[in-house]
Amino acid sequence: MNAGARLLAVGAAFALLPLLVKSDFALTILVFSFLLGMLAVSFNLIFGFTGQLSMFHAAAFGISAYATYLAMSRLGVSFWSGTLLAAALVMLLSLIVGTICFRFRLKEFYFAVVTLAFSEMARLVVLNWNDVTNGSLGIILQDKPTLWLPGLGVVKLDGTLMWYYVSLAALALTVLVCWRLVNSWMGRCFAAIRLNDELGDTLGINVFRYKLAAFVAGNMIAAVTGSLYAYYLGSIEPGFLSIDQSLAIVAMVLLGGRGAVAAPIIGALVLTALPHLIHFSAEVRSIVYGSILILTILLMPQGIYGTLAALGRRRHAA
Repeated sequence: MNAGARLLAVGAAFALLPLLVKSDFALTILVFSFLLGMLAVSFNLIFGFTGQLSMFHAAAFGISAYATYLAMSRLGVSFWSGTLLAAALVMLLSLIVGTICFRFRLKEFYFAVVTLAFSEMARLVVLNWNDVTNGSLGIILQDKPTLWLPGLGVVKLDGTLMWYYVSLAALALTVLVCWRLVNSWMGRCFAAIRLNDELGDTLGINVFRYKLAAFVAGNMIAAVTGSLYAYYLGSIEPGFLSIDQSLAIVAMVLLGGRGAVAAPIIGALVLTALPHLIHFSAEVRSIVYGSILILTILLMPQGIYGTLAALGRRRHAA
């Protein structure tokens, strides 16, 4: 069975899961896992496939959540139109941040530090712009998105089951978009840049353009995720843009694996379910995430997916 068939089988299994699992608690964990899986998959487009450790992903996630709310409350647009406007704003900011970083040829540690600085600037603006963002108190989101369904017309996106299928469909679309990018001529350019961007430059690859394309595409998917996540959660607060959120995204990708488009979803499922199954305080959660990062890097540098794939190849060869 090839990778595409396996993904379809897993997707079909998750689509049928609510017929067997009647627990709202379990479905809620899966909704959060699917949404954070979108965030991890889109981050892996930047981190895993072009080799850029961006710390701006959480900022794109949080900025979009606030921008969607402001578009709905100030401009009177629908949730989906507000999400498109928020994604356009994130695209513009990503173009600015990416252009600055890639024009100065920042790599690795320097790229991470500069994108973290931009992310912290965004968080501080959100935290201190009380008239617009309500500062550290955050915003309670009372409006519910609407969705057109065949035979039912326009309905409010409410209830765990409806959000389950919307988040699953959004995750599937994210995987499809990223898979198409990675397996296209653009994806081959990404791979060359990840291996050696200077050599890629000598071969005629426009390194600046393709790094910027991956950065913008990943952040735009994070923007859509931020809007969906905020309106499912029912609130927004400055922690959406925090360094803790950035580290959680990195942990999901490292734990799941960087070698396949859908691999980070495994990390998102594990790290989302774990705090709910074992009740952790915020401090303990940070320690657990840090420990998982250290152990993964030391014992499973390829992540869960990569380790299992390697074991499967060894068994097949034997």
